[in-house]
Amino acid sequence: MISIFFGFWRKASMAILIATILFCYANLPDSIAVTHDEAGKPVGFLEKQYFFYIAAGVSVFFNLLMGALKKQLIKINFVKLNPESVWAKNKESLDDLIGGWFDAFLALVNTFLVFVLFGLNSINANKGQMLDFNYNWILLLAGVVLTILIFFLPLRILFSNPSASRDN
Repeated sequence: MISIFFGFWRKASMAILIATILFCYANLPDSIAVTHDEAGKPVGFLEKQYFFYIAAGVSVFFNLLMGALKKQLIKINFVKLNPESVWAKNKESLDDLIGGWFDAFLALVNTFLVFVLFGLNSINANKGQMLDFNYNWILLLAGVVLTILIFFLPLRILFSNPSASRDN
């Protein structure tokens, strides 16, 4: 059930990310402020077209790369790597766990990128392009959640056994 939720969230977040990139492209000025000094004044700019191509390219490439990595990891026969592992002997549960973890990771990264794009859009919405709100809490929260998520898979495999049902 959890794998279904994260699979849906991954697909929905990718669609929302693409829509956000297009929304930002339509609403951003021709020159986008991307770096600011200590006073909040913009010091680094990027052209709107370059921003669009970079954002779209990185988003699509990262999602395709992670999807390909997920498919390759699921193809691995872990029984040959570790014949005594309980998880390796229960391939369906392991595949669900790995697939769910990748879906959760991609969904979280896509959702974070949506918030970053909306933040960039709000910074560049006014004519001054001043950084008048502190967005550091979003970066810290995303860092903590990503760290927890990254360590979840190895810790779950090391310290638990697969359940009898496939609803992991």
